[in-house]
Amino acid sequence: MAAESDILDELYAALDGDPKSVYLHERLLEVWAELGDKDMTTGFATTLQRLDPKNEIAAQYLGQKSKSKTKHVSNQPNPKTSKASRPWTHPDFAESSNSQPIKNLSAQEKDLSDGYTILKLEAQMLQVELAAVLSHLSTSDSDDQEVLPTLQAISEGRVGSVVPMEQPMSVRSRAREIAESPSEASSLIIEDFEAIIRWAACQDPPLLPDAIRERLVKRKTLLEAAIPDSMTKDTTAALRHIERAYLEKTYVNSETMLGDDISEIPKENFFVSEDNYAWDMDELAQAITANDGVMRNPLSKQLFTESDIKQILAHPLGQRLKPMQLKQSQLKKGIRPSTIQWVSKVGKIMLEDQSVDIAPSRKVMDEFLAYVATLPKAEQETIKSLKIPGVDSTSKQPFDYTIGESIRDAVANTTCLHKVGDFLSQAAVYLKKQ
Repeated sequence: MAAESDILDELYAALDGDPKSVYLHERLLEVWAELGDKDMTTGFATTLQRLDPKNEIAAQYLGQKSKSKTKHVSNQPNPKTSKASRPWTHPDFAESSNSQPIKNLSAQEKDLSDGYTILKLEAQMLQVELAAVLSHLSTSDSDDQEVLPTLQAISEGRVGSVVPMEQPMSVRSRAREIAESPSEASSLIIEDFEAIIRWAACQDPPLLPDAIRERLVKRKTLLEAAIPDSMTKDTTAALRHIERAYLEKTYVNSETMLGDDISEIPKENFFVSEDNYAWDMDELAQAITANDGVMRNPLSKQLFTESDIKQILAHPLGQRLKPMQLKQSQLKKGIRPSTIQWVSKVGKIMLEDQSVDIAPSRKVMDEFLAYVATLPKAEQETIKSLKIPGVDSTSKQPFDYTIGESIRDAVANTTCLHKVGDFLSQAAVYLKKQ
């Protein structure tokens, strides 16, 4: 009785989501007939005939009720009354406690969802019927007995535990597929990694996220060995997407710079730097542009690694940063040794200046500005625009500054002279290495 009651609850739950389903009405009609409830059987047969006037099952029960197979259950308790014993009326579309309706499905997705529900229901009914048949047999085939746990697993939604999952495509076959369609490399690699996820989820017991990630990293390594080096960026991006979408990957930041959740970043914009910060590439490119193209993490203030910089510049949204990078690279080559000596001299005097009127610092800054005015335009542009990385000696916080900006701020008294002197000393060391 408990099994029939469970089946009824499942059928009513499914019917709430699809009240005009002929198939579900047929199954409910059969279950009530099996339980021997003539009123419910007649009610469902009548409703079924309205939905499908030519339905043979409805016609059979309405025309031959006396011949239908019934069970006398007068001495047995009624099944669950929450939905099973209610007389048939049009559903109120309230959510069932056993299932949550999925909204906004495409037609194909809805067919798949409905088919999955039907598969579970049919497995449950078949399990009940087979168990009843086997209980009346003096001897039964062991194969028949083994079917019961399989049907139970399917009815409970554990299809993967009894239906073997096809092994993922071989690396060689996948690499050949990518080579034949290089323009679709990114989507094919994501598809390959998703196949690994599906396979792992169907194992018994299912693999844990760390074990799945380990398999994905190995798969990525093997795949990279079989495809051109230029596609390495696609495998890296695909792994990042899979980790976020399926493996509950956590990052240093939980939101983008504009306050959006990391999960809301569009797949094509998603980027993770080596320091485990997640980025919307559109936001990151804007932040780097605002800093004159300096490849510095806007959140941690640390410079990006060489690998990160290559990936940022290779990204479609990061390609607009290339001219800035080229300009900064060219500016580094535009400083002559005598200018570097001047920068070092100014920094040293400003650092050591303890006078009340800071006259030594003002004098050396005026001399430096007069010297800069004599330089070629290209070198003046370098003094003005080249971003040089520095570290605040007090807070240890990294920052970027140009020599021109630092002198201007010191003259205007908007920045501490000793801080400017410290930066200029660091700048001289940096320029000597270029």
